[in-house]
Amino acid sequence: MPQLSFDDNRPFAALRAGSLLLPLLAALVWGLVSYRTAIDQTRRHAIENVAIVAQYVERLVQVQTVLHRAAVARVLNEPPAFLTSERLHVFLRDLEATQPGMFGLAVVSPDGRLLASSRNFPVKARFGARSYLAAIAAGQRLFIDRLTLQPMGVDAVIVASPLPDPAGGAALTIVSSIATEAVAGFLRGVTLNPYDAASITREDGLLLVRNFASEPMMLPQSAPFRAAIAFADHGTFTAVAASDQIERLYAYRKLEGLPLYAAFGTPTSAIMSDWLIKASGIWMIMVLVGLLIYLTQRRARLRLAQQFELEVNRKRLQEAERLAEQRIRLMRETNHRVKNNLSLIVSLINMQMRGTSGIDGNDLKARIGAISRVHDLMYQAADGVHVDFAETLREIAGSPAIVPKEQGIDVICHAEPGIILGPETTTPLAIIAAELLTNAVKHAFRDRRQGTIRVTLTREGDAATMEVADDGVGLPAGVQRRSGAAIVDALVHQIGGSIDRRSVRGAVMRVRFPLPAG
Repeated sequence: MPQLSFDDNRPFAALRAGSLLLPLLAALVWGLVSYRTAIDQTRRHAIENVAIVAQYVERLVQVQTVLHRAAVARVLNEPPAFLTSERLHVFLRDLEATQPGMFGLAVVSPDGRLLASSRNFPVKARFGARSYLAAIAAGQRLFIDRLTLQPMGVDAVIVASPLPDPAGGAALTIVSSIATEAVAGFLRGVTLNPYDAASITREDGLLLVRNFASEPMMLPQSAPFRAAIAFADHGTFTAVAASDQIERLYAYRKLEGLPLYAAFGTPTSAIMSDWLIKASGIWMIMVLVGLLIYLTQRRARLRLAQQFELEVNRKRLQEAERLAEQRIRLMRETNHRVKNNLSLIVSLINMQMRGTSGIDGNDLKARIGAISRVHDLMYQAADGVHVDFAETLREIAGSPAIVPKEQGIDVICHAEPGIILGPETTTPLAIIAAELLTNAVKHAFRDRRQGTIRVTLTREGDAATMEVADDGVGLPAGVQRRSGAAIVDALVHQIGGSIDRRSVRGAVMRVRFPLPAG
C-alpha cells in the first residue's frame, strides 16, 4: 500500500478549484435563468400596457361612432333641407357638448363642401382634397386620420364615417375630431419609464400618435412593425426604433373592430441594467460561498499539516501510514461537512427567492457568518467536531454584525455551559439564533431607538431550551408569514425540536430541542 505524503496537494488543489468553479458555474446558470425571467416579465408588462392603450382608444373611437350614428339617425328622419338648417347645427353642437376635448362635428359632401358644423352657422366653406373623403367615397365604413384643422390650426385625430344622402346622391361624410394631445397625454401616463414608447398606428402603416410630440409618419413596408402585423393581430417583437435608434422589446395588439394597432415598447438596455442590479447581489453571495469553501479547506489543510508533523516526529513508518489514513478520513469528513453547509446555504437562498421581498444580502451574510463561526469553534475543539454551544450562543449574541452597537439595543445572554453538540445540531441552531436576533432587531423596536433582548440557554433533562425575548412591540395579530419564519421553522424541524412564539411584554421565541445521548 503506497504511503500518502502530506506534500501530495492534489486533493486540496481539487477542492480549491471546486471552491472557485462551482460558485462560478452556479452564478452563470442562475444568471441565464434570471435574465430569461427578466425578459419574460418585461414581455408580460408590455402586453398588459398595450391592452390598456387598446381599451382606451377603442372606447374613444366607439364614443365618436355613437355620435355619428346619432347624427345619421336624426338626418334620415328629416327632409333633405335639414342638412343645411340651423336645427342640425344646434343638434351637432349639443352632441359635441357631451364630450369634452372634441374639436367639432361636421357633415361634408363628396366634393369637399361643408354642409353642416357644430361650431358655426351658417357655414360657407369648401375643403381641398381630404384622405377621409376619398376613403369614404371608396366604400370604407370607418376611417381614422390625423390633420391640422383650419382655421384653428390645431392638431387633431379625426374619425370619419359615411352618412347616406337624404336626396339620394352619393354618400356624404360625417367627421369628428379629438385633440391629438389628449391621446398623447394618455400614452405618456402609461409609459412610466422616460425611454418607454407607446403608439397608435393605422393598419396601412401610418404612425398616428406617440407618447411624445411627433408628426404622423408612414412606416416603410420593411419596418419590423409592419412585418409583425402582417403575420398576426397581436404578439411581441424586438426592433430598433426609426425615430430614436433605441432597441426595444415591443408588444402590439389590433384594436377590436377598428383599423388600428396599439404598441408598447421597453428598451432592452433598461432590462439589462435592471437585471444586472438584481444579479449583483446573488453573485456577491456566490463569491462569499466560494470564499467559505476556500477558507474551510485551508483551515483543514493547516490543521492536518500540524497533526501530521507531530505524529511523524513521534512515530516512524507505521505511525506515518496510520496518520495518512486518518488524513483521508478527515478529508472526507471535511468535504461532507462542506457539502452539507453548501446545501444549507442554497436552501436559504431558495427560500428567500420564493418570498415576496426577494434576496436580502444582510440577512444572508448574518446566516453565513453564523455557519463560519461554528466552523471556527469546531476546528478549535479537541476532536474537531463537538463544541460547547453556550460559547457559540454568546458570540452570536455579541456580534455587532447581528446587533449593531449604534442601535442602542442591549443584549443580555445567560447560557448554561456544558451543553455539548455536534455539527448536525450546532449549525442549524446557530442560524436559528442569528435569525431570531435579527428579526428582533428589525421589528421589535421600530417605534423607539432603545430596547433589551434577552437570550438564554438551559438544560432540561435530556433536552435543552433556547429562548430569545425582547421588550418590544410584540407579535401583531394576523402578521404575514415571512421567509425568515419559514427558515426558522425548517431548521427547528431539522434538529427534531419545536418552537413556541408568544407575546408577553414583547415577543418571546422559545426553541426546545433534544440533546444527543451521552
